[in-house]
Formats: sequence, C-alpha cells, structure tokens
Amino acid sequence: MSTAQLVVVVVVGLGLGVLWRRYRYPGGWAFAFSWKYEGDRNALANARSKARTVSRKAAEAESAAQAELTSAQAAYERGLRQLEQQIARLRNPGAGERLGNLGELVLFQHVLVVTSGSATYSIELAGLDARFDTGRTNHSIYLTDVTGRVHRAKYPHILPAADDQQRFDEESVRDFTVAIQNTVADENSFRARIPHQLTQAEQQLEEARTDTRAQEAARKKLAAVRQRNRQDPNRKIADSELEDALQDWKTLTGHLPPE
Repeated sequence: MSTAQLVVVVVVGLGLGVLWRRYRYPGGWAFAFSWKYEGDRNALANARSKARTVSRKAAEAESAAQAELTSAQAAYERGLRQLEQQIARLRNPGAGERLGNLGELVLFQHVLVVTSGSATYSIELAGLDARFDTGRTNHSIYLTDVTGRVHRAKYPHILPAADDQQRFDEESVRDFTVAIQNTVADENSFRARIPHQLTQAEQQLEEARTDTRAQEAARKKLAAVRQRNRQDPNRKIADSELEDALQDWKTLTGHLPPE
C-alpha cells in the first residue's frame, strides 16, 4: 500500500469514527466531543455497556440451552435412523461384500451371481448346495438351490491346441467350491438368527420412538432459562439504568440517543 493510499485509509477511518461518535452521542459537536460533557458521555457509555453485558450473558445461556435441545433432537433422530437401517438390512441384506470369483461365478456374502452367455442372474446362498465334479475336459461346480433347480458351471481343463480359452486347474475349482460351501454355511447361520434379531431390533425401535426423555429435559431447561432471563433482576436494573441514561441525555441535548 502506498503512502497516499494509507493516508486515504486513515482519513476515511477517522471520518467514520467521527460519524459513529456523532450518531452515538447526538445533539451537536460539543456534546459528542467536548471535555465538558465527558461525564455525561461516560454515564451513557457505562449504562450501555452494562445492559449489553447482561443481555449477552442471557443470550449465551439461552443459546447453550437451545444447543442442548438441538443435540438431543438430533441424537433421537439419529438413533431411530440407525435402527430403521438395521431392520432394513435384516429384511433385505442385499448381495453383501464381494468375496471372490471364478469363471462365470461371482461369490458375494449373501448371493452367488451367475453370468451365463448374455444372461446374468443371482442365486440365493441360503439352502444352496454346491458340489464339485470333474470330467474328461471340464471341471464342474453343480449348484442346487432351495427349489431343486440345478446350475452347472463349467471350467475347461483340456482344450484343443489352437483354442485360447482360459484353462482351470482342479485345485482352483475345488477351492472355489469350498469357498461357496463355507459362505453358504455362514449364510444359513445368519438367516437362522434373523427372526430373533429382527424382533429385537423392532422392539428397540418402538422403545426408541417413545423415549423422548432427553428432549423433554432439554426443552424444560430451555424454557427455564428463558423464564429466568425474563425475570432476571440484574437485567431489569440494567435496562432501567440504560433507559434513565438515555432520557438524561435527551434532557441534556434535546436528542434521544440510540441504545
């Protein structure tokens, strides 16, 4: 910033300060700046400061109480939302985490996704039977779902020399079959626990909906703070002293100053 710009900034600042002082202490230059009226200005300034301090403390107390109520309401809503999401997951767990894949099969935590040609579909793991078998040219995984329908996933291990199709060794297909079987066992156990967990979660949700104690306590506290602020003798005294100071200034200058 150049010297000229600095001078302009200082002049503008001083000018604004003068205008602000004239606004706060109306009636003429003498009343705003003369040493003769310094005591009157100080009396008005002190009354304003005391009233602001009391008002600020009251506002801070009410703001803190309001924040407690807002926090209690947010915690209530968050608790309901978490339980509702838990119930939704129990009712419809979806595919779950992806655990592995081999050939046309992709194993997830709760389903097995099959891509056969241009078709893609899912097989529920609950109650699924997975069995490994091998043949002259293909290893196979036979999948029998709870309806009795069977799907065969083929894994070639012998191909013509010119065929660049992927070959699968027996160990990898056996290992993937075992992975399916173990995931099915986990899924069967998970499904067996769902009715109890669902009943428990629904009961917790019902209890959580009716438990508004924290909100009510915060709401009562806020009401008490507001009531205390309205009845605060210090605030009434400060407001009264400020009103007297404003009227004294008006009597002195003929102008009522702002609070």
